[in-house]
Amino acid sequence: MLNLAENREFPRMTIDCGITYQYVEEDAPRAAVAKNISGNGMLFIAEEVPRIGDLLEVRIQPGTLSIPTLKAVVEVVRVCPGGNGECGDEACYEIATKIHSMK
Repeated sequence: MLNLAENREFPRMTIDCGITYQYVEEDAPRAAVAKNISGNGMLFIAEEVPRIGDLLEVRIQPGTLSIPTLKAVVEVVRVCPGGNGECGDEACYEIATKIHSMK
């Protein structure tokens, strides 16, 4: 059920699946974990700290044949320490992004 008290243009959908991302101008994929997604943004957990404004190519492969792979170009809008130990002994960061385009 949708939470009508949430004042967002698009509701968030909680997910927990692996993703790969890379900087638009690079060819060096990195692994991360997507935590939620909406019609215009995504939150994921990563070990690396991108800069606000960086453009990333993100690829989400849900792991089931019934759901197609999502490819998008996103812009980093917020970076916070966090991740609740999902990166093992490494530091984790919550990366909030805005979706610019879908591929």
